[in-house]
Amino acid sequence: MTTDLRSWLESVRSLGLLRELRDADWDVEIGAITDINAKKNKYTLLFDQIKGYPDGFRLVTGALLDSKRVALTLDLTPTLNDLELVRTIKDRAKSAAGNMDGYSAKYVDHAPVFENRAEGNKINMLKFPAPKWFEYDGGRYLGTADAIITRDPETGWINVGAYRMMLQDETTMSILIEAPRHARLMIRKYWDAGQPCPVAISFGHHPLIHMFAGMEVPPGVSEFTYAGAVRKRSYEVVKGPMTGLPIPADSELAIEGYIVNEFRQEGPFGEFIGYYGGGTTQSATVKVAAVYHRDKPIILGTCSGRPPHDYTYFRCPMRAALIWDILETAGIQGVQGVWCHEAGYSRAFTVVSIKQLFGGHARMAGHVACQCRPGAVSGRYVVVVDDDIDPSNLDDVVWAMCSRSDPATGIDVIAESLGTPLDPIVDHAPDKDILEYTSSRGIIFATKPYRKLIRNEFPRVVEASKELREKTVRRWKELQD
Repeated sequence: MTTDLRSWLESVRSLGLLRELRDADWDVEIGAITDINAKKNKYTLLFDQIKGYPDGFRLVTGALLDSKRVALTLDLTPTLNDLELVRTIKDRAKSAAGNMDGYSAKYVDHAPVFENRAEGNKINMLKFPAPKWFEYDGGRYLGTADAIITRDPETGWINVGAYRMMLQDETTMSILIEAPRHARLMIRKYWDAGQPCPVAISFGHHPLIHMFAGMEVPPGVSEFTYAGAVRKRSYEVVKGPMTGLPIPADSELAIEGYIVNEFRQEGPFGEFIGYYGGGTTQSATVKVAAVYHRDKPIILGTCSGRPPHDYTYFRCPMRAALIWDILETAGIQGVQGVWCHEAGYSRAFTVVSIKQLFGGHARMAGHVACQCRPGAVSGRYVVVVDDDIDPSNLDDVVWAMCSRSDPATGIDVIAESLGTPLDPIVDHAPDKDILEYTSSRGIIFATKPYRKLIRNEFPRVVEASKELREKTVRRWKELQD
């Protein structure tokens, strides 16, 4: 059981998945190493002695690149496969749904993050190694795997988001928050009242809160609470001295400040889709009022790129679990599995496996999956397959698409669905509001025609029976390798 980033790193080391690198350059080299690693070796990387910074000011990337590390983060066995991981996450969240308050954030009195403090003219955010991740980035980004904490001024609901943050100067950062994000709605309430929005931000912490900060957790539920429910242990937080907002008690580096109704040029920045789709934006400003950090702090960082990239994997089981839960809550029966593929950056290629029970069943599942919040944000395609298809196996899925889907009747298109300015194929205009962006969705029904299925007329698949396969593997041990 890991309780902070440092103990978590030691557990990763015991799995043989940690590599320590020294003397890397914050200027594009760390980003290139991180991207190459995500596509090949998939180690967790701990950077130390970063050029221009003192020893001990460290940075971690590659935190959640496979099921073992996601399971470790959730206090689960590291032997779970992809779909077992999805089902466990979904079942745990569902079982806690009636008692979410039982997993509310647990306040503690003391936290190591307060070992060092700075306020006023002593604040210098440039003292921390914030990478310029890629050559065409518009600046240095300290906030990539961050946890940005805001409170709804009307309800008290605590939201934890993960939004990109670019350094502007010693006391100022820019923050980009897309249209459908919960924090954006909260910030607007403060601004409409003529007030700045109080904010607390952690830049280094146990990967658990990063997993949930970037997900579409149900409105009104704090990501701290949801994370505690899935892990079955409340997340510990400490009260921010200045804003009163909860800060992860395991934080390595945190700030308090205010998001003000002032805009600065931000970007471009390579985003999760794999392109510089958003260009340069005018983004809201964070005025830093206080900085806290541990001795020799560790920043949790990540960068995107052409998928698979540094943070595509962990969002696949997380988002799949959310979609699966919504399907069942909506009354869609017979769901056998859901998977969001890394090639679709965990958002744009979702596969739902169902056991067909009636005509139109596949269409019900496909439309709900593509329009529910975790399936709609930056979505593109949903594929519905039968229960004999593993939704996480791309070969199986493509085979089903090619052999069970008729293009003339097996594809539905929904126009004017939720969009994003980060989409590389949308049209941009100087006066276009972030709320205006839309895009279409394609739903592919790669299922056996129900009329053939109930009459047992669909051709038999050419393969050895389950019993024959098991018997063959028992006799020929080398086939197990």
